[in-house]
Amino acid sequence: MNGEHPNQVLLNLDDWQRVHRPRELMHFAPVMPLSTAGGCLAIALYLWPVLPHASSSAWLAAGLALSLTQWWSLRLIGAAAARRAPAREPLGRRRWIVFNALAAGVFWGVTTAVLFPASVEHQLPLALILIAITALWLPLFALAPLGLLVFTVPGLLPMAFGLLASPYPPQTTMGSLLLLLICVFAATALATSRIFFADLAARRALYHQATHDPLVGLANRAEFHRRIQTLEIMRARPYAILFIDLDHFKEVNDTAGHATGDELLRRAGIVLRESVRKEDLAARLGGDEFAVLMEDCAATDALQIAKTILERINTFALTYNGHRRRVTASIGIACSAELCASPGRLIEAADQACYAAKRAGRNRIEVASGSDAGAARASSRASFALISDVPV
Repeated sequence: MNGEHPNQVLLNLDDWQRVHRPRELMHFAPVMPLSTAGGCLAIALYLWPVLPHASSSAWLAAGLALSLTQWWSLRLIGAAAARRAPAREPLGRRRWIVFNALAAGVFWGVTTAVLFPASVEHQLPLALILIAITALWLPLFALAPLGLLVFTVPGLLPMAFGLLASPYPPQTTMGSLLLLLICVFAATALATSRIFFADLAARRALYHQATHDPLVGLANRAEFHRRIQTLEIMRARPYAILFIDLDHFKEVNDTAGHATGDELLRRAGIVLRESVRKEDLAARLGGDEFAVLMEDCAATDALQIAKTILERINTFALTYNGHRRRVTASIGIACSAELCASPGRLIEAADQACYAAKRAGRNRIEVASGSDAGAARASSRASFALISDVPV
């Protein structure tokens, strides 16, 4: 796991923020097919008397087909979002915007170049309609600024340059205004995009500060318990809880100083990040106490991960007052498949197993087991028997 997202918990709320904000902008997505259809109908009604009916009917059918395709693809992107991983949802939405903007830009570019007369009274409503469509799509272009480029290059620029090339002042004036509006739209879309993503980055930073320990970068106690409550509500697959407590940590703080103690905690956090699976949640509960929540994990897998953590912590060595001292830890494990208890009871069981490891001599792993599931649920203190005594 990387340093930016040390725990998969970020896929729950941090990435939820990253996905939710694009969803808010995508509420404007129906504007795209509706504006395409509305623009086609408005132009057809205005220019129908001066256009050949056969060609205008084919053009109108093509425009309505494009709007239906945009609507259909919008439904598909919504269905795909329900199946896609949250981290990939914004990418799919941006691709939808860019693809549909390109298709619409090509359609309107062909329209202005081939179908319509060159008289000012007919070009003016067409230009106004295209400007209105672009303005309506600006919220979407804020999410995908590339969409504005692929729409304006084939859709608006041919008309603007065609008007500028005209020898008649009214048309050159219209062309200049159209280019100016394109620049204004581009600046607006880029500014809105920067504000949007700056707001998103600020939300992500605030969320990370609220849910992670600033010293070691792991989830904090509040986030750990939130995930436990989520498991209790969802009744998820078997999972395990590890409690890790550094041995004699108070003595390290008192003799070597708090700076050395903080460095030891940071190194322990690195071990947890690198030892647990990607979908697991590692947390610092406070002081020298750490915990790991492992979903869909059997007791044997949890024990193997605990051994890895303990072996790596054993490689630590502190030197102070002329003495070199090896660092050890005590680990308690509680598995839902063994105890058949609620997450709250499993936390108690893992905590008790950790203290049992300390009482048994430290630098070891103890696994909690309960033979009576009903008693495990009813008891305010977890009942367990030590079934593993693993010296390292």
